[in-house]
Amino acid sequence: MYKLYARKLFTGEQILEDIVIFFDENKIYHIGEDINEPVKETYTANFVMPPIIDLGSGIGLKEESLGRVEGDDLNEATNPVTPELFALDGINPYDEAFDKAIKGGTLISLVLPGNTNPIGGRGTLIYNKGKHALDMVIQNSYGVKFSINTEPKSVYGPKNKTPSTRMGIAYVIRDTLYKAIEYKKEHKEPNLSYESLQDLISQKDLALFASLRADDIATSLRITKEFNLNSAILYGAQANLVKDLIKESNVPVIYGPVMFPRWSIELKGLSPKVPVELISNGILTALTSGHPMFPSKYLRLNAGLLVREGLNEVEALKTITLNPAKILGNVHLGKLEKDGLSNIVAFDNVPYDTNAVTSHVFLKGVRVV
Repeated sequence: MYKLYARKLFTGEQILEDIVIFFDENKIYHIGEDINEPVKETYTANFVMPPIIDLGSGIGLKEESLGRVEGDDLNEATNPVTPELFALDGINPYDEAFDKAIKGGTLISLVLPGNTNPIGGRGTLIYNKGKHALDMVIQNSYGVKFSINTEPKSVYGPKNKTPSTRMGIAYVIRDTLYKAIEYKKEHKEPNLSYESLQDLISQKDLALFASLRADDIATSLRITKEFNLNSAILYGAQANLVKDLIKESNVPVIYGPVMFPRWSIELKGLSPKVPVELISNGILTALTSGHPMFPSKYLRLNAGLLVREGLNEVEALKTITLNPAKILGNVHLGKLEKDGLSNIVAFDNVPYDTNAVTSHVFLKGVRVV
């Protein structure tokens, strides 16, 4: 067993002061005042929190410091409908971004295919450390990536293929979902594309709609309602313009990356003010790095921009811990609690301070930083 003194501890729900955690490789045994228990080692930290969770990342698929072909397995831009693709098959666990992410406190990623295809494939939920891809898996084949934005039409339009318009993007998605439903009813010959969507149409999986413009977000919400999907909006630059519709639909938003150049008209309106507005209106909101668009290592700094915009510290920290865990349907991933997971991140200062660095990081009770 190990002991960790925390001057401040963010549990995922509140901030406590002068707290002691006892834990080992299996679980957390105690959070509270110090108790007389033998330990192998004692640590001290200024700020302790649950692991940072990055939803909608391309880490391991688009590798750092490599060229346009080798190390780039983010987009299968040869077919607009590819639900049969599995992110796990493209993840390189030796991508140097994984070690950097862990050093930034980001221990968990929902890795998804890129944005070129209206239906891009299945994601996988991983720890950002492992001997091989399967060793990293928390939940394999989780999440289906949909893209309702400019990118699919910019890829397939020049090839004279559907979709070349936003109408075409919506059609391709609807057509595929209808066929997946009929496939389930009629028990046709095996089809991996439609098989890959069965959990989604049965509300056992999460649809992640990569949409930035308000009109694209509205289209995503219409499709969600038509097919009774369990969905989340990914990126959501202009989500504040349709916040009432989002709230009515009870769909969470995975916003960001906030720190990102506004190089496209679709990014007009991207601002840390938007997630603050969403949260103040009761919409479950998490932040994403969109790695490699913004390094997953620095996702924590985005939370600091929300504090600057007036959001209280606890709610800001929830956007990178508890809130993404709620969206995943596994709140325990985003909390520090008795009998909970011994995934613990310790900083020498508040994590959203640009000068803060990790002093200790524990993955399943094993120190990795």
